[in-house]
Amino acid sequence: MDSSNTASITYPYKADFSSDFKIGDPNHSKLVLDFYKAWEENRMDDMKPMLTDSVWVDFSDGSKFRGTADSLIKTGKEFRAMYSKVSSTLDAWIPVHSNDKNADYVLVWGRDHNTNKSGKVDSLGGHSYWEIKNNKIAGWGEYNQKLVAPPMPPKKK
Repeated sequence: MDSSNTASITYPYKADFSSDFKIGDPNHSKLVLDFYKAWEENRMDDMKPMLTDSVWVDFSDGSKFRGTADSLIKTGKEFRAMYSKVSSTLDAWIPVHSNDKNADYVLVWGRDHNTNKSGKVDSLGGHSYWEIKNNKIAGWGEYNQKLVAPPMPPKKK
């Protein structure tokens, strides 16, 4: 949030990273959405120019990647090869700029439906934050939850 709008508010916590955000560059959102679309369409080589030379990723299962864009693309190709189809539904995204850290991010909320080679569909809901440096993706952190069918309503007697 822009601190000029919150100057009179006293929060019960102090943010560890930043609490002084403003809306960021919408081109950063476009970059991240193009990255999602390339993943969905299995165009892995198209993703490399969107990445900084060195990339970090904090995956939702707790594993981490720290390495070159080339290495991430290689790993991504191996992982993406497990799926015959990937479909993303993005519910919302917002580019933000941390004023006190002078850093840019894109926040994304959405759902993924991944079909493995044997036809099993795995559906996840989640959110992620993407760090943008010099108009390229420097890394991201993701948080997911399995989506399950809603409970069936009770049968009428």
